[in-house]
Amino acid sequence: MGACDFSRLKLGKFKTAREAYREAVEDAEYEDGHDSYNGTISTTDGFYTRTDNPRYGTAAFDKWEEKMLSQINKRDCCCIEITGAVLKRIKERRNLKGKKGIRAYYFFGWAAC
Repeated sequence: MGACDFSRLKLGKFKTAREAYREAVEDAEYEDGHDSYNGTISTTDGFYTRTDNPRYGTAAFDKWEEKMLSQINKRDCCCIEITGAVLKRIKERRNLKGKKGIRAYYFFGWAAC
């Protein structure tokens, strides 16, 4: 079987990245089934938290993500927390402006397919 890259942004009242990851996996299983080769985050073996990333949504971030994808293996997943002005813009786009306790996590990696 092969591998395909994936990315998923999770926004919500999460206490930890682990909670966001679990919800992302549950969403993927609901949408694409429980097949262990469905090409989604649900086929990964957990995640690695990264803090060395450029600001999310920039060209530098896209280059960094591409570099990370070239260095990790099938079923690996990386996670970054989105904070600051970028989080504020995401919340505004989703009509969550002013809501407290909202956190955003971006997951990406290689899924089994």
